[in-house]
Amino acid sequence: MERTTSSLNVDLELHAKARAAVRIVSRATGRRYTLAQFMREAIVGQLAIVARDYCDGRSIQPDADPLAPGR
Repeated sequence: MERTTSSLNVDLELHAKARAAVRIVSRATGRRYTLAQFMREAIVGQLAIVARDYCDGRSIQPDADPLAPGR
């Protein structure tokens, strides 16, 4: 079965702050808001910044090639 989601390693403090932000939005709006939704919105926002700043505003195309290992 092909995966449709990925698993990202995120610093525990950053993860805790994101979880807190999700709770803040949920309480303030009274609507359900998930960590997955928060992460998708954050990634979409950062992709827009990279497209604007480094690709002359052109959409970023998917790239399936693995990146070099971090850390």
